Amino acid sequence: MFKATGKKMMLLMLAACMVMLTACGGGKDNAGESPASSSGSENQPVKLKFYAQYSGENIPVYDAAKEAMKKVMPEVEVEFEVAAQDDEQKIKTYAAAGTLPDIFFASSGLIEVFRTSDNLMQLDQIVKDNNIEEMLNPTSKAMLWNKDGHSYAVPNVGQWAAIVYYNKELFESNNVKVPENYTEFLAAVKTFSSKDITPLALFAKEKWPIVQLYDMAVVSSEPGGLKKLDGGEGTFSDEAYIKGANKVAELSEAGILSKNAFNMTWDDAMAQFTSGKSAMILNGAWVMNDIYKAMGDKVDILYTPLVDAETAETTKWNISGGGFNQGFAVSKNSKNPEVAAKYAALFSIEFAKSRVELLGDPNPILNENPEPKNGLSPIQQKYAADSANFKTMTSFAWGLENAKFKTAIEDNTPLLLLNKKVDAFIEQMNKSLEAARK
Repeated sequence: MFKATGKKMMLLMLAACMVMLTACGGGKDNAGESPASSSGSENQPVKLKFYAQYSGENIPVYDAAKEAMKKVMPEVEVEFEVAAQDDEQKIKTYAAAGTLPDIFFASSGLIEVFRTSDNLMQLDQIVKDNNIEEMLNPTSKAMLWNKDGHSYAVPNVGQWAAIVYYNKELFESNNVKVPENYTEFLAAVKTFSSKDITPLALFAKEKWPIVQLYDMAVVSSEPGGLKKLDGGEGTFSDEAYIKGANKVAELSEAGILSKNAFNMTWDDAMAQFTSGKSAMILNGAWVMNDIYKAMGDKVDILYTPLVDAETAETTKWNISGGGFNQGFAVSKNSKNPEVAAKYAALFSIEFAKSRVELLGDPNPILNENPEPKNGLSPIQQKYAADSANFKTMTSFAWGLENAKFKTAIEDNTPLLLLNKKVDAFIEQMNKSLEAARK
């Protein structure tokens, strides 16, 4: 009995050893496999946070691009956060706190700030691997590359002009001539102001529209506008910048803005304009589809209504606004940087396609674009034709690359509108310019 039990025990122990040896052998074989070669590891679900201008007419564009990306990168789930209308303060706060979203829209000015603080992922290899540059038309390729030769954002829209939109019915019913130069523009401002109609709806809660108004006043004398100063040339004592400041101060004195302009958001200004309470509104060409939907044939566009009368014919195509390297960028500290970079690059292309298809974007950036579903509105057709005549373009305020200069011009131009003291403005900006160039 004892012997029989001993044999059984010996057999059980031997079997256990065989199992252990087999397991050990299996461990050696598995150790030779890289994680990337494991089945299905490349398609593990990835969640990305995307800080985007997910509002207004852009919502269906973002949604369409997101839907298209499901076919390309089905493993990626994107959560949009609506970008604040705050002159990029919130995204800068995220960067300072080390909590940047995986993907976010970055202007050239923001790229410069985040590049210096080492918050941006270089997209050079992603651009190359996915043939992004080959997809862009010749005029848009430059927007892909920063001045240091690297790519930090893939463009999602083209180079836009700053525009003054005007209500044709209000001009006609009040017998006001549509201005072709500064003298006529000033006369229009005085007439509307005397009739308790706000001449220009400006969402001055954001600083850049005020800076753009000043830039529009400068370009008739200096095609480089504020971009020239940002690039290290000239001073505010140059004639063009003094003359531009005098125009802004004179327009403010004539009552160009509503009393609550500095508390107005874009939505507020848009409501004021589309309801007929203001005769004009300033923004970029990118909102023309939104405005046309709200106003139809009652609206038309002006590019350079602040040019001098004596030089209007030769300077009318010196455009304020313009292009810069900008688009969807990726945080260097993303938990999934390679996935985020590829998604951002390809999403940019899908976004550009969707803008043409859904909004009739008259300023496309791609070599191959779909046909607009609803064609182009009259003002989009006008813009598309006129853009071929643009001689020069400057920049929008967020495209200014010298961070110190950008802050100074944004802080001081509103004061020019409020106190109308041109000499003090010029003196302060020259001091700020000198400090920014050190």
